[in-house]
Amino acid sequence: MVTRRILLALLVTAFACGDDDGAGDDAGPADAFVPVEPDLGGDADAGGESDAFVTGPDLGPAATYFGTIRYEDRPQDQDGFTGAIVPTPAPGVLVDLLDGSGATLESVRTDADGAYVFEATSGGATIRAASDTLFGDHRAVVIDRRRRASLYSLEAVANEGSATDLLAEASGVGGPFNVVAVSYLAFETYAPYVGAAAPTLAYRWEPGRAFGCGSCYGDDEISLGGGTDDTDEYDDVIIVHELGHYFVEHYSADSSPGGSHRDLQVEPVLAYGEGLAYAFAGVVLGAPWVIDTFIDDTRFIDFEEMTIDGAGDPTFTGTTTGTATGNLREEIVSGILWDAFDPASGSEPFDRVALGLDGWMRLLVDHFGAGGLSDRGATGIDLTDFLDALVCVSDVPAADVAALADDREFPWSAPDC
Repeated sequence: MVTRRILLALLVTAFACGDDDGAGDDAGPADAFVPVEPDLGGDADAGGESDAFVTGPDLGPAATYFGTIRYEDRPQDQDGFTGAIVPTPAPGVLVDLLDGSGATLESVRTDADGAYVFEATSGGATIRAASDTLFGDHRAVVIDRRRRASLYSLEAVANEGSATDLLAEASGVGGPFNVVAVSYLAFETYAPYVGAAAPTLAYRWEPGRAFGCGSCYGDDEISLGGGTDDTDEYDDVIIVHELGHYFVEHYSADSSPGGSHRDLQVEPVLAYGEGLAYAFAGVVLGAPWVIDTFIDDTRFIDFEEMTIDGAGDPTFTGTTTGTATGNLREEIVSGILWDAFDPASGSEPFDRVALGLDGWMRLLVDHFGAGGLSDRGATGIDLTDFLDALVCVSDVPAADVAALADDREFPWSAPDC
């Protein structure tokens, strides 16, 4: 089981976020990447359970080729990268056994602990692992930005009868393996609440190459920044934030037009779309934080406490017009959606709402994803509609919902359900 990335070293975890302003990238679209799933035979499991990956039968002493796939993770705290390098299992990763000519003898996937085993007992020359992960039937790949896009991979000489362990180093292809590991964690979180898997999610990333949008999502593809000034392959919050847009597109709903939003008060439907994606990242990764790292700076937002770099900001409460149709910060949305999810706390007497993962996901998927929504506030799906749904769908007392809204000075009144 992949553990939540919560509070690793000094009670913090590896989070970061790029610009994600929804603008176009600077390189033009790559040719469409159509990944081909290897034949996993009878061991492939299309279910959504955490033990969905069967890497082959336990052959005991007859299993000649086996081992683990790991990657070097780079933890961060509120000040940026800690400098630590942590070898971490790569779950659900595609592993090939190649013969001496480079032909594939067998393909399997690692389990949640990064372990793999092949049925083949002889003839293998090379073990190759690729930036391609699968949880149940939910799949993500990381590809380069060439017109004929390729997966990232690492190889080692296959050891017969003893473990062949591979480690994707941070200075090499560790970044792409971090991306697919974080994606696996997101899939693991929401798979029990959705139906059939969406199309394969492809990340376009290449070291030293930036996108005009920083990092952004569209059409089952995430443009993930690789520029040296603001690189995102180890920025877990941005990875999951962008994956959150993919989740919403296929399983929930928003009305966001996209566009610039960082540190801005924006129209209600844009604030909802971006705030929802950040709240989704918080739920998957286990903390209501955005840590945005740059080459020489770090930007830290706690959207539960509503602080940036430890200080308050007057735009973290209210709207520009004092009405529900005024512009607002995405952090107001993130904070309220987070408080609707997390347990009640004595330190937050205003937060008496605690949907938990099950209630939170079912509201997003079964209600918003099903359409047929009532529309108050701004035209389109906005924070007002989420607050209304807490009352009318999740049966939360209107007074408790009003307390969440009042804490962020968001103008809301109970709906007539």
